[in-house]
Amino acid sequence: MRFKEGFEYNIEHKTDTHKDTIEFPPMLIQPYVENAIKHGLLHKESDRKLFILFEEINHHLVITIDDNGIGRKRSEELNRIKNDKYQSFSSQANEKRLEILNRTNDKIVVKFNDKVDASGQSLGTKVILTIPII
Repeated sequence: MRFKEGFEYNIEHKTDTHKDTIEFPPMLIQPYVENAIKHGLLHKESDRKLFILFEEINHHLVITIDDNGIGRKRSEELNRIKNDKYQSFSSQANEKRLEILNRTNDKIVVKFNDKVDASGQSLGTKVILTIPII
């Protein structure tokens, strides 16, 4: 509803062996998907795309959230223009949740990849969550 022209999205899974039994903490990926839409794609004028992939690799569920938005750096700049004391609540909240969840031996890992072209222009952001399958 926030987008006049909408955006394209694709959700895929490559988890053949355990796809019906894999569980992971609720609301774990939602903040990353929301950030991709709200901070990456919303500020892009056209050709907005979001790709989410679930795959099983070496006894881990790997979730990739890939957008072609304006990138984290430009989004942060825009948020600071709006409010010079801006700090992302969802990012802080998710970091705290991961800290609590990671008190066990099996760690959930989150990696951010700021995609850029040869001239350094943003091509969007890729977030990769790696969750052990127990």
